[in-house]
Amino acid sequence: MFSFFLALCLHVIPVWFIIFGPLYGLPSVLELNLETINMYRERIFREQHAQSVARLDSAPLHISVDVQARPDTRQRVSKPRREADLTRARAVQGAIRSLWEGMSPDSTGYALVSLSILEDGRIGEFVVNRVSGDHDFQAFLLSFLSTLKSTYGNAAGPGEALWIECEFVIQPLARKGAS
Repeated sequence: MFSFFLALCLHVIPVWFIIFGPLYGLPSVLELNLETINMYRERIFREQHAQSVARLDSAPLHISVDVQARPDTRQRVSKPRREADLTRARAVQGAIRSLWEGMSPDSTGYALVSLSILEDGRIGEFVVNRVSGDHDFQAFLLSFLSTLKSTYGNAAGPGEALWIECEFVIQPLARKGAS
């Protein structure tokens, strides 16, 4: 008897809202409030984004090295570059130099990095071919390359896509009294 009463209440209450709800100014049960739904959806996405950013901040730095297979020594790997390509490479070199002089690394290290210059002159991607140095140097290198990619724009100008290899070296300063 008790379960019959609960089942009756379970079905009567929604029917009461459907029939008498509009008389008392209540929203219809079948009505969707899109503004409220969108507000909750944006809040969920905002919280998920904040959590993913927090996870990225606490994640350790991992730099993977992509080592290409050694080409056949009898096969010519690169061809002579045109003057336009050399001009574009010099523009990238100047941007790297100006940014490098403005940053101050905390530790020593070495890295060989390949930069992809896209057809429109932007830096597409970078691949760290070789790196030696501690965690601070690797963090500095990643920060430097990310800053370079985001601030560079398309100063190289349009042209054929090309790859440029860059060598980044930070050595300790020699002291006068060192033996």
